[in-house]
Amino acid sequence: MSNPTQPSKSGGSSWPIVLLVVLLLLVLTCGGLCGGCIYLGKQAAVQVGKTAAEFGAFVTLVPAYAATQQAVDNDPQVIDRLGQPITTLAMPTRQNSGEMKPEGETFQYDIRGPNGTAIVSGVATADGGAWRVSTITVTFSDGSLVTVPTPADQPHDGKFQAENGEIQLPPDLNEPIETK
Repeated sequence: MSNPTQPSKSGGSSWPIVLLVVLLLLVLTCGGLCGGCIYLGKQAAVQVGKTAAEFGAFVTLVPAYAATQQAVDNDPQVIDRLGQPITTLAMPTRQNSGEMKPEGETFQYDIRGPNGTAIVSGVATADGGAWRVSTITVTFSDGSLVTVPTPADQPHDGKFQAENGEIQLPPDLNEPIETK
């Protein structure tokens, strides 16, 4: 009788190796996803911190912004060039970033009147805690420049109040101001 050959047993015990490879891939995938989430979370936290600091700087300078806007809106040279009403086109933007510099923080915003547009630049300085505007210039679209006198009656405390989610400036900032 002929002796039939038995098929060889190759790969019969390879399932533990396949299982280990699959488990290793799962661990690597989960580790990569978790690591990526942690990295993105840290980056988001840093960005939120920077945004909060910039918002704090913006709020600190609100009285100086308001005094600048009132001075520009009531300046005869600006009214002569732009006409009335003068509207603010965007919120003021601080030129620096990071920590506030009491010796001078420069900010700018755009304005428009019926006769044209201009860029308002102001420098706010801190005198013992209160931020007051010390220099105001208006650059018109033709490149000409006007220096606007700073208000004499700027707020001394540099504080504001929030009521119903809206910023309420001290009463003296809601009234017309006299310039030097």
